[in-house]
Amino acid sequence: MYKAVPKAQPGVVGGGQIKYYASIIRERPVGIRKIATEISKMTSLHTTDIFGVLESFLDRMHTYLEEGRIVRLGDMGSFSPAIASYGEDLIEDVDKRTIKRLKVNFRPSMELNDRLSTVKFVKQDVEPIV
Repeated sequence: MYKAVPKAQPGVVGGGQIKYYASIIRERPVGIRKIATEISKMTSLHTTDIFGVLESFLDRMHTYLEEGRIVRLGDMGSFSPAIASYGEDLIEDVDKRTIKRLKVNFRPSMELNDRLSTVKFVKQDVEPIV
């Protein structure tokens, strides 16, 4: 589900011309316990077993990302570590202090992208607030 939201023109004093853009209406986040419970209902495994596997997976993923490795999850996609840093004039000046942040990138697989391409969009029947 999506809604129309007003946005001003960036860099224009007073906002410039307002335009409306589609924006996803986000529902409540889904936690790992809910996922484990739902998987449990689909399999012969107990929720605590699934939760344990997911927690162990998270621990392994952290280790691999910390090592700078890409974690490929088949039809789901892959996670890879990335850093952003300040530019320096000399190679000797590049050290850990020049690193601004570490983040994790997710690249969905073709399978997941194909599944997402079948999503049907429904507009919310509420007028946008101006």
